[in-house]
Amino acid sequence: MTVRLASVGPRPAAVWAEGLVVQMPASVVDRAGWRRAIDADGALRIPPEPAAIGEGDVEALRERRAFTDAAPASARMPIAYHAVPGWARAIVASAIGRWNRRRADRWASFPRWPIDLSADVLHDLSTDASDVESRPAPVVVTHDIDSPEGLTNLVRRFLPLEESLGARSTSYVVPCAWRLDDGLVREVVARGHEVGVHGYDHANRTAFAAPAERARRLDAARGFAERFGATGYRAPSLLRTRALLRDLSARYRYDTSIPTSGGLFPTPNNGCATARPFLVEHIVELPVTLPRDGTLRFFGHRPDEILRMWIDCADLVARARGVVVLLTHCERRFSGHPAMLDAYRRFLEHVAAHADRFAFSTPARVLAGAT
Repeated sequence: MTVRLASVGPRPAAVWAEGLVVQMPASVVDRAGWRRAIDADGALRIPPEPAAIGEGDVEALRERRAFTDAAPASARMPIAYHAVPGWARAIVASAIGRWNRRRADRWASFPRWPIDLSADVLHDLSTDASDVESRPAPVVVTHDIDSPEGLTNLVRRFLPLEESLGARSTSYVVPCAWRLDDGLVREVVARGHEVGVHGYDHANRTAFAAPAERARRLDAARGFAERFGATGYRAPSLLRTRALLRDLSARYRYDTSIPTSGGLFPTPNNGCATARPFLVEHIVELPVTLPRDGTLRFFGHRPDEILRMWIDCADLVARARGVVVLLTHCERRFSGHPAMLDAYRRFLEHVAAHADRFAFSTPARVLAGAT
């Protein structure tokens, strides 16, 4: 059920959420005795009495839409969908995105678009802790490197920009789809940036493969991971299943394939509704907390609109004591376009200019504080 938090009562950990529209399981609302505190306009004023909310309730809400169990069409094609030229795929995705842009009530009923922190709200309403730590939110800027163009643009255009503002990014590289330029990857690492593994060949099949085939695909990337010290994984197109994460837990330190709010892509109504790292299937999950550049471009948003959304969402994540994780692509049709690269630059400048709220970080540093 959808409510607006008019007041959280004597719960300091949840004060940041006052005024937000959030979604809660009706069973939890009834068990906590909060239904009678909802007025005719849907505003909820949390009573002062303790509520019977447990970690299991928070976990269930967080995992309600966390997995993409049904394979999309791109994973069922007889050939790898990347065989279709990128410009053609972008035209199709843009047509789908623009057609659905104003129908978010259908494809983002939960989690809501562009950001939904309902699981964090529920967690903070379950405690009366008063010693809430206030510190700058870690900001992790990441790139999905899907092509040689993306790797070249990363080194030539993105890294100098990030370094000029004190940031170090993490790039998830597809290891088995094309002949990698190991020299460029070594340069990325030598300059203080991190790399991770971005699936196998970006055919969107690994998450849905039979166990033996999935293991073969994951193990094929081990050479890349060992050469460049990659400890994290991001699934192509953010397609993830419980079976995939269980297999990842034996091979990587963390996964970052679950968005806070995925919106329409890769499947409608997907995401974990949290901006905080959590443990799932024995691996730490670092959610992608900001809306992705590709999705926003497919919806037809202008670069200045995308910048505004990134800043607004990052500010909310900071208030919620979460981790800001931005996912961009370095190809020209995404954030490698000059206007988009300028929007990315201005986002980094916003972070750098507000040291009281943000601090550039990396997955390794976040995990050091999360585990």
